[in-house]
Amino acid sequence: MITVAKVLKTVSKSYLVTVFFLLFIISGAISAESSLVKFENQLNDLVYNASRSIVTIESIRSISQSMFNNSSNETVQSIISSGIIIDTSGNILAVAPSIVKHDYLMVHYENKVIPARIKGIDYNTGVALLNVGERIGKPVKMISKYGCAGQMVIALGNSYGIKASPTIGFCAGLRSDGTLQFSSTISSGTVGGGLFDLSGNLVGLITGGISEDHWAEAGLAVPSRELKKIFDYLNRFGDRQAGYIGITSADIEFTPGIEITFPVQFARNIPRRNQIINQGIMITEVVHLSPAANAGLKRGDVLISMNGLPLGSAAELRRNIRKFLPGSVIDFGFIRNNVPYIAPLQIGKVEYTSGIAFQGNSHNLAVSLNTDSLLNEIKTLKKTLNNLEFKLQNIKQ
Repeated sequence: MITVAKVLKTVSKSYLVTVFFLLFIISGAISAESSLVKFENQLNDLVYNASRSIVTIESIRSISQSMFNNSSNETVQSIISSGIIIDTSGNILAVAPSIVKHDYLMVHYENKVIPARIKGIDYNTGVALLNVGERIGKPVKMISKYGCAGQMVIALGNSYGIKASPTIGFCAGLRSDGTLQFSSTISSGTVGGGLFDLSGNLVGLITGGISEDHWAEAGLAVPSRELKKIFDYLNRFGDRQAGYIGITSADIEFTPGIEITFPVQFARNIPRRNQIINQGIMITEVVHLSPAANAGLKRGDVLISMNGLPLGSAAELRRNIRKFLPGSVIDFGFIRNNVPYIAPLQIGKVEYTSGIAFQGNSHNLAVSLNTDSLLNEIKTLKKTLNNLEFKLQNIKQ
């Protein structure tokens, strides 16, 4: 027989369990809310402190309207980009394509507008050094490590008129050309801005993005470790030239390998005999009147050696070419219609035209974000945060 006392005892136990469960849920939600508020405050402090190292750069030049119609009037073109304060002597790192071939360079910081001059350009990375002749802002703090794969980062730069507009993303890691790739929405004005870790240290200088429009969901940056070397060189010597041959290329493999003989003979004391070629670099485009065009190279040629040494990848070729001084002569071994040749080529120099360094991604599946697992992780994170915010709102109500 069930007594009233037993019923009351059972009900009280169930009530206590329910109360403890609700208290656990509420305390967990309050703790989560507190953590989010704390994280938000830390981000606010980080963005404020880092923004003191970011400037807006306005590049101005006059353009004759006769370029577009028969008018003899002139109009003014202005390009907005960003820059990073590197020291207390008025030195600022920027991106060369955003500032070259302009009549005036103006640096905007807080309520100041200060004229700037170019001290040097590193044509290997596209980084430029400017000077405003006076101390402004706060010099940036750089990290010394090279990579940042999987790390949360914040991109800061001018975005549609806001000087240090922040966007949050993740560092995808180093690309084959030595630049950092990160997933964060950036605009053309963000170019020249900074990529920061959550400690407020500079991870890299934003040099462009991968996009077919005026904004990008993937950014590119020169690592801080390289920026120190670049600044030291430009500050002491001025421009650092880089080699250029004027081709686009892609890696290609031969299965089975191609057997070739004279005139291609690799170095490294290899005995003179037929060579089996298993890989090469196919030329996909040749720029008109470029060093490659002057040397007789054509689209479809397969490069297999440089100065007698076998070639690796197309990315390796690009890196090596930029290390040559303009005017140097190198011998390219290549195959055309299954026949080997050697062509001497005089290295040209890299030059920049005015513009923003955004790369198209329609022909570059390797960096496409549509199938990037990192992007999927970001979407999952956003969904989780949205669900947490929804639960917190329900508890408050």
